[in-house]
Amino acid sequence: MKDSLISLYVWLVSLFFTAFKAFPLQKKTVFLSSFGNNAWYVANELGKIDNQPVIFLNDSRCRIDFSDTAPARKKVYTFESGNIRDMVMSIYHLATARYVFIDNYVGILSGLRFRRGVEPVQLWHAAGAIKRFGWTDPETSKRSRRAQKRFQAVYDRFSRIPVGSKKMKSIFMSSFNIGDGHFLPTGVPMTDFYFDPAAIAGGAEKVLHRYPAVRGKKIVLYAPTFRKDQLDDQHIPLDIGELLTGIPDDFIVMIRLHPAVRGISSLPEHPRLIDVGAYPNANELLAAADILVTDYSSLPFEYALLRRKMIFHLHDLEEYSKKTGIWADSPDFFPGPIAKTTGEIIMHINDPAVDYNRIERFNSEWNEFSDGRSSRKLIDRIYGQ
Repeated sequence: MKDSLISLYVWLVSLFFTAFKAFPLQKKTVFLSSFGNNAWYVANELGKIDNQPVIFLNDSRCRIDFSDTAPARKKVYTFESGNIRDMVMSIYHLATARYVFIDNYVGILSGLRFRRGVEPVQLWHAAGAIKRFGWTDPETSKRSRRAQKRFQAVYDRFSRIPVGSKKMKSIFMSSFNIGDGHFLPTGVPMTDFYFDPAAIAGGAEKVLHRYPAVRGKKIVLYAPTFRKDQLDDQHIPLDIGELLTGIPDDFIVMIRLHPAVRGISSLPEHPRLIDVGAYPNANELLAAADILVTDYSSLPFEYALLRRKMIFHLHDLEEYSKKTGIWADSPDFFPGPIAKTTGEIIMHINDPAVDYNRIERFNSEWNEFSDGRSSRKLIDRIYGQ
């Protein structure tokens, strides 16, 4: 039933899309965003060199404010079926734009046939991958044939995919079942932030301004990945009380949960615990953090560029590897110590040692094409054709 409803929805969108293709193709750029970090950097760079219209189509997960990007001629729409007017306008812009950027899997793409000369660019929302996705996700093989066919139809729409490394290109090829010719070794746009000392300092200052209690403190950012089973369990696999008791008083813990989990999970009240789940910009949170505690999230691929301490809370490594799948083939994959318990996390936080050589190896493997000019290099490749 679910597959049938999705197919019906895709078909309806494709009808509108086909009708709007009767209108002339225009020199404008559309960003269809669930995350928005890469879109922000590409749009901001584009606005510095071109005066074409820029259209932002944001779904409910996108928390980036595009009002401060450089393009002077811009519009923002809500890409949600509940907002009929914005949805129709979104489909119109997708059908009439010369340049289209997407930053996630978007199911409706399976039913859209873009015109000759339009090559959708997949601005994937992560610079690297720990957990498997697409065809490499063990759950994909359990889906219906109709769903699998739809998945591949979406992947086939990705004409160009910028990557930060040869390793990530290989993962994309396996995950999307697409060939070598789709990839651009331009780096990941959002990593430009980490090559700009003024941007890093400014980003950290914005966090301190938003949360004055963290000023003058050392910050531990706890940012676990989204787990589907958390929607039922509501369990955070970390004893926050034990953590706050075990680390020095000059440490503040900022916690950033996935929006779907944050809405159903209750955090304890504590003067040294701050819920930053509503903060829109992950780059700025990372810039402010002295230590990152995470698990299978993609945040370490950006945080490594700051060359700061990371701790990986892999309490369910064996179970997660079987159910979701991860790319890590050994503990050396991770650019920081692995902790199974809250007590081990406390031990690593209290230990000032940082293995910088391990972080540098991680950077060279995953961020080899990212050099602070990734947005500009991508624009030169896409708009210079």
